[in-house]
Formats: sequence, structure tokens, C-alpha cells
Amino acid sequence: METLIRNHIMIYLLENDLISNKQYGFISGRSTMLQLLHMLDDWTECLEKGGQIDAVYTDSEKAFDKVPHRRLISKLQSYKINHVLIEWIVDFLKARKFRVKVNGGYSGWQNVTSGSPQGSVLGRLLFLIYISDLMECCDESYIYVFADDAKIC
Repeated sequence: METLIRNHIMIYLLENDLISNKQYGFISGRSTMLQLLHMLDDWTECLEKGGQIDAVYTDSEKAFDKVPHRRLISKLQSYKINHVLIEWIVDFLKARKFRVKVNGGYSGWQNVTSGSPQGSVLGRLLFLIYISDLMECCDESYIYVFADDAKIC
């Protein structure tokens, strides 16, 4: 079921240009090699015109763990994702709990209110949706994103 929902949402996002073409992570046909080739083309063009390249490389620490569920759901609604799918995703996210073990003792169970479940089929797509507007913030610069890693030039 999770794979079916992921595929349905991915098709919708791509058909409606809701995922930037600067995002190369977790999208079929967008490899790290393709990202490198596009970046090389852009840099070569800039240098041939007499420009210079300044680059900042980022890797967001524990990025998948920091996706707030309420904001993610709000974003899904703003993208006009089918409400039945959104309800399924809400159930998928809210069914998670955690506890901590310290010195052989356990804390009480707590609800997980943030994070995109790593290792799940849907988790990577939910993360991409959450960060999808990052590329809009860098419209004056070149940006190349692979999951939570970015090159801003």
C-alpha cells in the first residue's frame, strides 16, 4: 500500500511541477551523475562568460528527523493532494512512538511529532515534499540538491 501511495503522489507532483528540477534525490531518472553533469554545464557556461564560481556545500544534520508533521501535512494540503491520501499519511505518521533507555530503565512512551520515517518507502518522498520550496529561495543562484545535501553557487 505504501508503495502505491508513494507512486501516486510522485506522479501527481511531477505532472504538476511541484518538485523542482534541481532536486536529484530519490527521483527516478535523476541520479547524482546527472546532477554533476548539469552543474558542470552551468559552471562551464558561467566561466566562459568571464564569471567566477563561488560555492557553498551543505549537509543538513539529521534533516529527516526534523520534518515537523503538522507543517508537512499543511504543505500536502496546499499542494491539493487527495484528502484520502493525506488522511492515510497522517495515520502513517501519528502511529509512531518512542522511549529512551537510560541506565537500564525506560522512560514512558512519547508520540513522535516530527521526522520522516527513514527506511520506509514513503519517508523519502515526504522529506522531498517538505524541502521542495528550498529551491525557490535560491532563484538568483544555482542550487543542486540531492536529498538533504545542497550545493549553492
